[in-house]
Amino acid sequence: MENENSVISKVDVRIIVSGLDIAEVVSKSVDNTQLERDYNIIVSSIIPTNNFEIAKKVANGGDIILIGGYGQDENYNLLFNDLKTDFNHVGLFDYNNIIKNETVDSNLAADEILNSIIRAALSYSLNLVNVHTLENKLLKLTHKYNSLLDDYNKLIEDYDDVSLKNKELQETIDDLKSDFTAFKSRYEDIYSKEFLEIYNLNDLWQEAFREDLADAKKVTIATNKFKPENIIVGQGYIGAQSRQDAIDWLKIIKTALIFVGNDEEDLKRDLNKTSEVEDDYDISNNFENFWD
Repeated sequence: MENENSVISKVDVRIIVSGLDIAEVVSKSVDNTQLERDYNIIVSSIIPTNNFEIAKKVANGGDIILIGGYGQDENYNLLFNDLKTDFNHVGLFDYNNIIKNETVDSNLAADEILNSIIRAALSYSLNLVNVHTLENKLLKLTHKYNSLLDDYNKLIEDYDDVSLKNKELQETIDDLKSDFTAFKSRYEDIYSKEFLEIYNLNDLWQEAFREDLADAKKVTIATNKFKPENIIVGQGYIGAQSRQDAIDWLKIIKTALIFVGNDEEDLKRDLNKTSEVEDDYDISNNFENFWD
């Protein structure tokens, strides 16, 4: 049950008309309709004026503003644009509905006042429905926007992670390219190198001549003197492109040693240089640095 002490706000209506004669008729009509008693509506002002500034001042604060006129003419549109706010409703008080036999009829005026207020209230209610509809749409769009914003922020995070990983990967690629370039530069002439096979000098001498090698140093000295291409001798080993090349060279050395065998002084002198020869023909060093 509604509380009898509760206060219900009254709807404040203000009417703007073009002359005093219409204002007097409207005032009587308002008194006859008992709007406040029956509808909780009060008409607080009836303004006979064509001055926009006066109309704006008097209409300020009203809930419903009725503009008198013959339809929505230019004057009505100008006043409407000046008086309409987000907190009121502006409607037409149509003179065409209150004139009978070329005179203003107070009963018709009373009906038009009530009908204008009803039209304004209905229009206001429809606007509220539209506002609520728009609010619901806005709420849905806001939720959708927030969801899309969350997705966007997640994509930004993923993009940052991918960018970081891509940067690290690019650095790795650059390092690999640098290593490959260095490797390629170092070994680019690998196919122009002649590979040498290494054989035990004593074993190969035994194989070639069916006798033991008496003095490997003599072979080293002789090889050092002739400096054959693709032949290396030292530290008890011989290096050549093939076993046959190594044997052929040993045959040459054996023949040469036969001719110099009686020259003991020259041989002793050469033997004193053995250590230097061994350094020059160090098998491990020669092959370790072979590609440099």
